[in-house]
Amino acid sequence: MRKIILVAILVGLFTTLVYPQTTFSDETKKYIEYNDSVTVFKNALLIDGKGNDAKPHQSVIISNGKIKWIGEDATLQLPKGAKLIDLNGKALMPGLVMLHEHMYISAHDIGTRYLHLKQLPFTFPRLYLAAGATTIRTCGSIEPYSDLRIKKDIDLGLLPGPSMELTAPYIQGKSSNFPQMKENKTPEEAAAFVNYWADQGFTSFKAYMGVDKPILKAAIDAAHKRKLKITGHLDIVTYREAALLGMDNLEHGFIASTDFVPGKKEDEHPAAGVAIKSLGNLNISSDSVQQFIQYVIDKKVGITSSLAVFEGYTTTQPRPDQEALNAMSPDTRDYYLQRFVTVKSTASHLDWNKAFANAAKMEKMFYEMGGLLTVGTDPTGAGGTLAGYGNWRAIELLVEADGFTPLQGIKIATQNGSVALGFDKSIGTIEVGKSADLLVIDGDPSKNISDIRKLLYVFKNGVGYNSKKLFDSVKGKVGFN
Repeated sequence: MRKIILVAILVGLFTTLVYPQTTFSDETKKYIEYNDSVTVFKNALLIDGKGNDAKPHQSVIISNGKIKWIGEDATLQLPKGAKLIDLNGKALMPGLVMLHEHMYISAHDIGTRYLHLKQLPFTFPRLYLAAGATTIRTCGSIEPYSDLRIKKDIDLGLLPGPSMELTAPYIQGKSSNFPQMKENKTPEEAAAFVNYWADQGFTSFKAYMGVDKPILKAAIDAAHKRKLKITGHLDIVTYREAALLGMDNLEHGFIASTDFVPGKKEDEHPAAGVAIKSLGNLNISSDSVQQFIQYVIDKKVGITSSLAVFEGYTTTQPRPDQEALNAMSPDTRDYYLQRFVTVKSTASHLDWNKAFANAAKMEKMFYEMGGLLTVGTDPTGAGGTLAGYGNWRAIELLVEADGFTPLQGIKIATQNGSVALGFDKSIGTIEVGKSADLLVIDGDPSKNISDIRKLLYVFKNGVGYNSKKLFDSVKGKVGFN
């Protein structure tokens, strides 16, 4: 009898450890529509995230935050006491896994040329979750202890937001335009910087434009010694050089590449505007471009697309998204609209039009040649790319600019992101045993990618949040907090 009791206690303890129950705060509960131990979706248009055709009349059972069963409606056996949700043909797809996100915004004016970035701990986590981003990588921090606290509060259920993989503060080189970034003047400083932030709990790193090859090499080696990954937004160091040094990933597709800048000198910045002009004039069908892309692939370097932020520098960009404008605080909105008018009317931005088009085509080439392409938002730039709304636009541009099918775009934004993070066994696709990170959409994004905007509910670990309520909670506040 004692053995039986001991086994029962151990089983109960193991269950508690494997399935910890989150206690949600009253604030978080405002946005939760479904929180049942067993939930059954019936009559779903299932988009699995793996690129397969959407399947109608599908049922999915989730329990304890996990997907337990998937099959035809006709074969469904409803578990006792389950919460049944009849989707009536609405789409069910995986939660988004977005890999270039931030907790700050650049669309504000403090009256000088001082490049200061503003942390948004209240609005941005809500916007990400509201748009269906159930997992994000922050890809560069400017207030690291704030990022750690945001993640902690979300994980504890105190605040609504996505699961967060935290990238440490930027690994900057000897000079920085941003006063919030430490300047690492030697390789030894860079290695110590990596080790310090790894000790604080950050799980990835990002090198920035000011790093040279010796500093970047030290940072890569230090990160890999900790079995952590490093990505980068580079310009002193070329993509080919970074790949040779052992870089895991590169940000911004090919827009940040300086490999084809005429006369590029080793470990020096190219002259202002030259990289964009050279990319716009590049013959992307040439053998040299094909060989360059193949080299990056052979070195197993991933690429993260972030076309939404760079669209904001083109004269062909569409009019501002009204819902995104409504979300902004008045000063943030005014600042962005002034920038929008300036960009649309500035002749020098015509170079951006050509560079943007070529970079998009190169992303498609990279993918088709076997590279791991992921997608992110980067809510910075000219100020119109916000968390949430920018996620949607980044995915739409995979289809509109790159030429991917909607199903390919969804795969890049779900499965590919999970592979890049090393989480493909637990998130990114709708499969038995994976986390119940699911989106309910009143449309069919497998045919029309913009239907991702028709999001009704976001299920994160089996808990269903009301998307509209989350969006409504930040109206007029983005840029203020």
